[in-house]
Amino acid sequence: MTTVRRERQVRTAVAALLTVPFIIPFLMLISTAVRERDDFASAPGGLPASFTFQNIVNAWTEADLADGLRSSLITCVVACVVCCTTALAGAFWFRIHQGRVVGAMRWLLVAGYAVPTIAWLIPVLVILAQHDLTNNLVVLGIVNGVTSLPFALYLMHTFFNQVLSAELLEAATLDGAGILRTFGRIAVPLSLPALASTIALVFVWTFGDLIIAVTLLQDTSVQTMTLATASLSTREDLNIQGQAAASLVALVPMLLVFVGAQKALAKGFGGGSGK
Repeated sequence: MTTVRRERQVRTAVAALLTVPFIIPFLMLISTAVRERDDFASAPGGLPASFTFQNIVNAWTEADLADGLRSSLITCVVACVVCCTTALAGAFWFRIHQGRVVGAMRWLLVAGYAVPTIAWLIPVLVILAQHDLTNNLVVLGIVNGVTSLPFALYLMHTFFNQVLSAELLEAATLDGAGILRTFGRIAVPLSLPALASTIALVFVWTFGDLIIAVTLLQDTSVQTMTLATASLSTREDLNIQGQAAASLVALVPMLLVFVGAQKALAKGFGGGSGK
């Protein structure tokens, strides 16, 4: 019993040490965002001796973070819908179809994740500009969703290989379930854990995207949260506290998504264990 307790203590200590590199930058971000300007100027890396919400208020108004937040949420919702629905359907199709050709097609799609963004972004910009589809949040969400699709497809297909056994698919067929019914009544409920993880990751990737947003959103009146935060900095004034305050505001939606994803993960694994 003592040995087990010591192992738990060691694991807890190791886990605590691993969290330090992540907690310290987060604490410094909060400290920078809530300190008064004079206090921060006197000791940028020191402990805060003052507290104020004025930096957050200034960043919210100067960068119009409300509009940036709305634009980012629209983009993220579109990206999650496009990516997750396509990956879910595609992963199920690849699960029920076998063969070398199908396997080669799957790996070809997954390999698209290795293509650098800059390699295809400029041609996409040219095509969208010719059809007057730039400065469009829906189009931006679609592009972000397609960008994350190779990883999402790989994740969902790996999960389906584990939970959709050949025996389960055969039993569904013997019960008279067609492909669509098997997909809707069996595959989708079982996919909840992987789907929650995919939604959380796609949301965070899209919310924090800069290169695609700055390329496709040429009009300064249409800005995502990332672009709005970047607009606080100029050559004359880096405005570190303003950017820290804006970044702190941007963290809130991502934290909420991860909390929701954890609940979905727990519900999904609990539901899957009883099937």
